[in-house]
Amino acid sequence: MERLLGLLALRTAELLNASDIARTLGLHRVTIDNYIAVLERLFLVRRLPAWHNNPGHRLIRSPKIHLVDSGLAATLADYSATDWFEQRERMGHLLESFVVRQIVAQAEWTDPDLRFWHYRDKDGLEVDLVITRGKKTWGVEVKASSAVHRKDGRGLEHLARQCGKNFQGGFLLYDGTDVLPLATSNVFAVPFSKLWEL
Repeated sequence: MERLLGLLALRTAELLNASDIARTLGLHRVTIDNYIAVLERLFLVRRLPAWHNNPGHRLIRSPKIHLVDSGLAATLADYSATDWFEQRERMGHLLESFVVRQIVAQAEWTDPDLRFWHYRDKDGLEVDLVITRGKKTWGVEVKASSAVHRKDGRGLEHLARQCGKNFQGGFLLYDGTDVLPLATSNVFAVPFSKLWEL
């Protein structure tokens, strides 16, 4: 269990591939599934199911796995403060897990009817967090960068097209200071600090 939790810390905010984890740890796939279920019940990890506009397809797509406590994930992965600059991609995964947890925690006491997903299509376009209430849909993307480029909003644009009139809006959280409009209406680049003003 300890080795599994350490490996999940290294793979936080990635698609869950239980078969690969089982091979890596030399365990049976069923054992990995059972251990992850235990870790979920202990609120150490969260599986984020895949969103698709066809509900039947949601059942066959891979979930993402997030360690609930990004500080614990950083410790288990042996990251230090300097890794923010030297291992930016890995720290971006920790940041994504942190944001997912913050939004889910706020929703639990403001709107318990919200459901949470991730989105990724066959071309690799993705949205880190999809929030739904019935058919109404919002998207959240996380970027560990102080600059925003048009391509950073492509996943949100694609989600908006998939949802049509059900798309309510979205935001791309980034390490900047300004709220900036992106190409799709109702989609903005927003500083991380705004998370606690929502």
